[in-house]
Amino acid sequence: MVVALKAAIATGLAYFIGSRLPAPIDAYNYYAALGAFTVVGLVVVDSIKESLRVFGAVAIGVAAAAVVQALSWTNALTIGVTVLACVLLAALPFLGEQRTWAPLAALFVLATGGPDPEPMVLGYLVQVPLGAVIGVIVNLVLLAPLADEDLERSTARVLAVMAEHMHRFAQFLEQESDRDAEEYTPEGREAALGVSDWELTQAQSQLRAAIADGRKARRANPRARLNPGRDELLLDRAEATSRCAAALSAAAVDLTQAAPGEGSPGRTLRRRAAEALRHTADVFEDPERPRRDPAMVAAAQGRIHALLEQVRSMSSATGLDHILFGALALTIEEILAVFTRQVVGIDDDPPPRG
Repeated sequence: MVVALKAAIATGLAYFIGSRLPAPIDAYNYYAALGAFTVVGLVVVDSIKESLRVFGAVAIGVAAAAVVQALSWTNALTIGVTVLACVLLAALPFLGEQRTWAPLAALFVLATGGPDPEPMVLGYLVQVPLGAVIGVIVNLVLLAPLADEDLERSTARVLAVMAEHMHRFAQFLEQESDRDAEEYTPEGREAALGVSDWELTQAQSQLRAAIADGRKARRANPRARLNPGRDELLLDRAEATSRCAAALSAAAVDLTQAAPGEGSPGRTLRRRAAEALRHTADVFEDPERPRRDPAMVAAAQGRIHALLEQVRSMSSATGLDHILFGALALTIEEILAVFTRQVVGIDDDPPPRG
């Protein structure tokens, strides 16, 4: 709704101001509205950058059309040559996504400019940049976007996916001892654990993109000065969540290398690892709950401590279990610590390890 209102105000204002320019430029005031619509709704830095790109692309297009009209007349061959030249020139990297303005502007001039295209060329070169400048100003004055919504939504999504994955890992470890060792190749374990799950990868990518957009949105944005503490908190939470997700992905890779547990120590180790994962997942499922119920964080820390104690009691005779599950325990412990301190905002020290 905010973007729609800004677009309506910017285009209407650009059209009105464009109509007040001297003749014959005033006849092309709809191009001012088009220029405003192109940049309104973007973050401040991008709207300024895009307005300059629009002007560059439009200048290329109308210049190409003016040259063609001066040398020849509008026909199938000159239109094709003009579009060819505009597309090639518009490939310049600095034009970015606004490069399509070049052939579009040229076609408009050739199609409607007639044998005397100078008024339309002048209208294009004045009205489109004028509208873009108005769009930038409207962006600055009327709630320039901070990308907070995307940041909060992406953070919440990653936390939810992490909780799902930890529950999945726990279920896998609980069921693992009931199956034959032949059923578990590294590839099979990876598939069962969902190490290559696109959902977590996609959620992480969206979060990283939201963090980059959030930082860019604060540059030259007057809204960023209104509540800087909250904005920085959102970014810190998002970056901490991204680190937690990366650590969990690494822990899952460790689990793919652990063969099914043999004997009582192996089964006990996997049961305690599953308990640690489940309790940690419970904390991640509702980021607001740990503030109301700090005991659930302490319970998760206790399960991680029990897992570490079990790891210490094992020897190298059990294979790589004491290494792999030790790495898993330390990773979960660090994930929980980062989550409670930087995402939730509480600071509970883990129980002593002895």
